[in-house]
Amino acid sequence: MLLSVAGGSRIMYLTYFGLQDKPFSITPDSKYLFLTKQYESALDALEYSVRERLGFSVLTGEVGTGKTTIARTFLSKLGDGFESALLVNPLLSIPEMLQAINKDFGCATRVLSPQRQIESLNKFLLDSASTGKNAVVIIDEAQNLSVESLEMLRMLTNIETDRAKLLQIVLVGQPELTKKLETYELRQLNQRITVRANLVPLQFVEMVRYINHRVTLAGGLNKIFFDATAYKAIWRSTKGFPRLVNIICDRALMAAYVADTATISGDIIRRAVKDIGVVAPRTGWLSALKNLKVNRLLCRLYTKP
Repeated sequence: MLLSVAGGSRIMYLTYFGLQDKPFSITPDSKYLFLTKQYESALDALEYSVRERLGFSVLTGEVGTGKTTIARTFLSKLGDGFESALLVNPLLSIPEMLQAINKDFGCATRVLSPQRQIESLNKFLLDSASTGKNAVVIIDEAQNLSVESLEMLRMLTNIETDRAKLLQIVLVGQPELTKKLETYELRQLNQRITVRANLVPLQFVEMVRYINHRVTLAGGLNKIFFDATAYKAIWRSTKGFPRLVNIICDRALMAAYVADTATISGDIIRRAVKDIGVVAPRTGWLSALKNLKVNRLLCRLYTKP
């Protein structure tokens, strides 16, 4: 075991390196967004769809490719001309989903029936449109939505004027979302999607810049150094998945602190990878994620005292 007191060391390495905060937290934070071409393209596409009131748009990507970060960044860029609702738990019944949307919009009603919820939402959307505002709902982990819930969302976009749709919906999810939308039951909804963006893992050069970007923003410029062997070792273990890069780099900083060094070497990375049980991907992104067992890994690392 490389470190037996991970939690305490994680805090102490901030002081050791003179950092303002953790550069490799796995919590989505727009501040640390590294705007690659694909991320910029995805943000532009979503913004275009919403501002033009086109109705539905979809953002997909494998686990750990930065979907939630992009969604939250998009949300923060909307400005005062928008009303927004964010659903992060789509495992809801239709009445619960409608109530959650209305609650975020500030128009919730105590009556849980879909009819009353839709009436309340309809009034809110008309009132917003009369003041020149646009309304957008972002649903994360949308691959978990039931067919019935997705159909209800389609029905909500029928609330419109002669010129534009009053509700814009952004579905964010894993590739399973695309497969679900392609089913016969959802063919009407699938035809209404005007913008589709898909995120893939970082390329090697992007990954190097991503790491340096996060270190710099956290206050680690000229304080923390990754050598060439470290970058190669990170790439072999993560294949460019940002979340996995963060996990390994965070553990490597703890290891460097314990070793009293500011230089992250390939050896430190390999020991960190071994310590947290990461297995190098073999074939394909989906197989890679299955091999890495990301969800189990996150539970092990971030539920320890």
